[in-house]
Amino acid sequence: MFSDAEEYAELPVRHNEDQLNSELAQRLPLQVNPHSYDSAHTKTHLLLQAHFSHATLPCSDYATDTKTVLDNAIRICQAMLDVVASEGWLVSALSICNLVQMTVQGRWLHDSSLLTLPHIEQQHLYLFRRWASRGGRGGGKAYDGPIESLPELMATCDGQEATFAAMMREELPPNQVSQAWAFLAQLPVVEVSMGVRGWWEGGGAGGQEERSVPLAVSSLRESTSWLPLHADQEYVLQVTLRRIRQHRRKQDSKAQAPRFPKPKDEGWFLVLGEVDKRELLAVKRVGYIRTHASVSLAFYTPERTGKCIYTLYLMSDSYLGLDQQYDIHLNITPPSLEAKVNMEVSDSTANLILQ
Repeated sequence: MFSDAEEYAELPVRHNEDQLNSELAQRLPLQVNPHSYDSAHTKTHLLLQAHFSHATLPCSDYATDTKTVLDNAIRICQAMLDVVASEGWLVSALSICNLVQMTVQGRWLHDSSLLTLPHIEQQHLYLFRRWASRGGRGGGKAYDGPIESLPELMATCDGQEATFAAMMREELPPNQVSQAWAFLAQLPVVEVSMGVRGWWEGGGAGGQEERSVPLAVSSLRESTSWLPLHADQEYVLQVTLRRIRQHRRKQDSKAQAPRFPKPKDEGWFLVLGEVDKRELLAVKRVGYIRTHASVSLAFYTPERTGKCIYTLYLMSDSYLGLDQQYDIHLNITPPSLEAKVNMEVSDSTANLILQ
């Protein structure tokens, strides 16, 4: 669907390029319609695949055409995300966020995120696995398990360039080690805290009250308490994102994206969904986080009582492998008429003030 966007209808397919497209398609993983090699959309599809695969292009014109494709890519993905959000499709929303990451970094989603580091190729990944199996050397923290991702590598190095250099010096010259470390050290590390604001029964004299309840941030494997919320009622998930400084270098809002043709600011997607129903509840874009950012996501609870789990995804719009995922355990209690009435009165008052 991405490559079928109307923006790509005018991508040039020059004389004899249908033959070049046919030859390029043989070297790429996803099949295209073999009867459409003269189509601008098919060529777009192949150029995107080549971008993700680091494939050699047939000629310099294809490099220019790839830049044209990428220039429109983020805007098209954002439009796709808007459509998906209006339909409430969780899986598609997450896929589009991943597609943005792939486009900016020029890698497939299934590639190791370690390959986004400059000069690191497939044949170098054994260095990270070997380092973990030996328990680490050079003063760094030993990571309990193989280093398979950027967060695991960042945790192992713990801000120490010497640890990273010791890993890589057998395969990379010092200048390339320094460039790879500069990339790694600039990657954002974001701490997440959450709370739920809304109306509950149980206020003074058996009434109801508005309050904000902090949530214990828990990963998928951790147990947590169940937060009681009334059925069929709007609440607000308050998310605070805090950037943890790993180094003293001057911060730059621009993402590190050497394979993307123009400068791009770091940003994030906050996605709230119910995995069991594959339902998207809310999505919001967040810009560059210099120190911290506060974001509110409004959502409705289910109409039925009982326990359910909502999941919050924090997804980078620039990097692969830095996404975070948190479960929010909810115990849905019978609806509160008083709370709904009070909430509606509050909304009406707010509208009057705005008017």
